[in-house]
Amino acid sequence: MLEEVLMSIASLAPKMPAIDALPADALPIPYLCSILGALILSKFTGRLGNLTVLLNCAALFIGAMLSTSLLSGIDLPVEHGLLQPLFVSLVGMLAGAFTMMFWLQRDNALS
Repeated sequence: MLEEVLMSIASLAPKMPAIDALPADALPIPYLCSILGALILSKFTGRLGNLTVLLNCAALFIGAMLSTSLLSGIDLPVEHGLLQPLFVSLVGMLAGAFTMMFWLQRDNALS
């Protein structure tokens, strides 16, 4: 059921090269990783109320899709069907996480 909901959300998104770079079976994995990563990342970023998790999730997912579209031509020595797009999307999520940690710094990070 969750996979059907995520795939219906993906069909509403405009066609991007990143969506074509990921196989249809692997598309729910960046969604779920972005949501779980946003929950973990909210522990390390500042507080904006309920918007913190939403902004973190959006930044992680945008980072995953951008890195998948920008780095889709790179040939890594892993399986190209599933592992390479997922590895590249995780690299993008790391970039998004570091951006959010820099942008939403905690006020008491040094204390």
